[in-house]
Amino acid sequence: MNQEIKIIPTVMPDSEDDFREKINLVYRHVDTIQIDVMDGRFVDSVSWPYNDSGNKFWEDLKKQEEGLPQWEKMNFEIDLMVENQIEEAANWINAGVIRIIGHIEAFTSDEMIHEFIELGKNAMVEVYLALAPSTNLDKVKKWIPEIDGVQFMGIENVGHQGEPFAEEILPKISDLREEFPDLAISVDGGVSSETSQELIEAGANKLASGSFIFNANDPKDAIQELKGF
Repeated sequence: MNQEIKIIPTVMPDSEDDFREKINLVYRHVDTIQIDVMDGRFVDSVSWPYNDSGNKFWEDLKKQEEGLPQWEKMNFEIDLMVENQIEEAANWINAGVIRIIGHIEAFTSDEMIHEFIELGKNAMVEVYLALAPSTNLDKVKKWIPEIDGVQFMGIENVGHQGEPFAEEILPKISDLREEFPDLAISVDGGVSSETSQELIEAGANKLASGSFIFNANDPKDAIQELKGF
C-alpha cells in the first residue's frame, strides 16, 4: 500500500476549555483533529458540548459569532457517538467540520444510512462509516461505493480512551484493504506505538489516537512515533 499514513489526534473534551487546550497542543503538527462526541445514549459517556458546559457553544454557533477553535488553521472531523446521527451530523456540518463519521450500529435502517450519506454529499463534506470490532464487516461493505472511508473502532468499549486494543480488527482491515485498495481506512481506539505498525501493515492509512498523544511528554514526538519515525 502506497498511501500516505496520516495521524489524527482525537479529542474527547470535558469542556470547551479542555477542548481548546488539547487543540492548542497539536494543531501545529497535524492538519486534522477528530472530535469524539458522546450524548450518553448511544454510549454511556457524555462529552462536551452535550453536557451542561456546552450550552454557550451551541448558542454562539447559532448566532454565527464564533466557530471551532483554530478553524482557520486546521480541519476537524466529527466522530458521532450519538443516538441521532443525522440531526447531530447536520449541527456539526454547520459548525464547519470537513468529515462526518457515523456509527453503523446507531442506524436503525438502511434508509437512515442513505440519508446520512446524502446529507454529507449535499454539504460537500466527506462521509465515513464506523464499526465496532464485533460488527460484521459486510454491514459496511455494501455502502463503500457511496462513502469516502471506513473507520474501525479499535476498542469494544466505545466512548472511553485508554481501553485495550481489539486484535480481531486486524484481519478485517486486511480483508477490506485487499478488496478496496484505494479506500481510506481509519482506526480509532487502542492506537499506540505498540499497535500502530501492525495496523499500518494490515492496511490502515489513518490512525486516530487520543490518550497516547495527549498523555505523552511531547505530543509532537508521539505523533511521529505512531508513524514509525
